[in-house]
Amino acid sequence: MQIRIADEADLSTIKSLLGTNDLPVADISKALIAGFLVAEDASGLVIGIGGLEQLGSSVLLRSLAVAPEARGLGIASALVARLEDNARACGRQDVWLLTTTAERFFERVGYKNVSREEVHREVRLSRQFAALCPSTASCMRKRLRTATSAPIAERPLSN
Repeated sequence: MQIRIADEADLSTIKSLLGTNDLPVADISKALIAGFLVAEDASGLVIGIGGLEQLGSSVLLRSLAVAPEARGLGIASALVARLEDNARACGRQDVWLLTTTAERFFERVGYKNVSREEVHREVRLSRQFAALCPSTASCMRKRLRTATSAPIAERPLSN
């Protein structure tokens, strides 16, 4: 498996994989792709995706999805680790997310449930938070430790 930075050519594949996983695609655009990573198998097939959305001084982990046939191989964990490295490289200390189906997975990789009132204002005003995810979605946060080495990703999330 190889993880690389997504580009505009990945847009339709990202939307397709999100749709397969019943995740929102309404706001996935060329502009948002800059924060995405894709995981490819040995043949170059995209088998996982994940993205960070910069929201002021905050960052939202969103749209993490793995192809059904590739689940259980550590792809989601690898993508989250790389996305967190990118957030650290941009000086972010907290990563926020909303989930309706993957709360246990995110708990295993260090995320904690938080009340919606604790979420930074810029995240609460995002389309993902305000409209795309239901109010029943679990709201989670991970406090990142300071980076001790260079980020793994080829290019960090732009500021």
